Amino acid sequence: MDMWVLNPGAVSDTQLKMIEFLGALMGMSFRSGILLDLNLSRFIWKQVAGRELTKEDLSSIDTLFVKDLDNVLAKSKTTSDEEFDTEFGETHSMSVMLSNDKVVDLVENGSNIQLKKHQV
Repeated sequence: MDMWVLNPGAVSDTQLKMIEFLGALMGMSFRSGILLDLNLSRFIWKQVAGRELTKEDLSSIDTLFVKDLDNVLAKSKTTSDEEFDTEFGETHSMSVMLSNDKVVDLVENGSNIQLKKHQV
């Protein structure tokens, strides 16, 4: 069963009005007691309910990202700085690609900064 995720790049007036309409529709459904059969991912529902998101919630919409994240975290604990840089330095940066294929920097100029091991 497909799950729906809202477009993280929604910025146009039309897109924002559509999201606002969905919110109004959900509010009317809650108030009236009429079930609204929306197949939104738990990633979206938990945000609507104000609940804390987990890595498992993220995995429900992007399993490959979470697998890569787990791999990076595991290697950061078991490899030297040089080995880590060799494996991830050219393929990973301080940016992330959203579900709409837009790259967002996690820090200023992040897409131009190679991922490094965190030094504690």
